[in-house]
Amino acid sequence: MKRKNSFIKSMLLTLISLIVGFFAIALPFNLFRTLTDESMQMIFISEIVIYFAIAMLFLVFTDKKKKEKIKCEKWHEERRAKIQRVQREWIDIAA
Repeated sequence: MKRKNSFIKSMLLTLISLIVGFFAIALPFNLFRTLTDESMQMIFISEIVIYFAIAMLFLVFTDKKKKEKIKCEKWHEERRAKIQRVQREWIDIAA
């Protein structure tokens, strides 16, 4: 059942990606016929800015996740060391 759901999700993702990709490529070609040169330049520049902004957001989020992971690992390591120190101290007190 899980494999079937995974396959369906993969197929839907592939289909949606193909449709979005087709329209992302077809739209500029259709605009060539209807817009003036200045309008096309403005659309091209805005498209570049939008792609750049999306890429920057992606990089910011991935960097934030990496920092959170490092912080979490550091906290776990400190916690593990503290637990070991407390256990060692209790053993020394008990002896």
